[in-house]
Amino acid sequence: MNTYKANVRVARSGGIGTMMVWVQVNAQNTIAARSLLEAQYGRGNVVHGPTLVA
Repeated sequence: MNTYKANVRVARSGGIGTMMVWVQVNAQNTIAARSLLEAQYGRGNVVHGPTLVA
């Protein structure tokens, strides 16, 4: 398993607007990492990545 990081869009507390946060996920490859992130944060909310963490 490898660790990948990605920039995702999440709702701000209070419900007004969104913000970008860096998250990490463990997966076998970048396709699996993107699938996991889209399942958790919603399709289209993965802005940048996933990229392998060295």
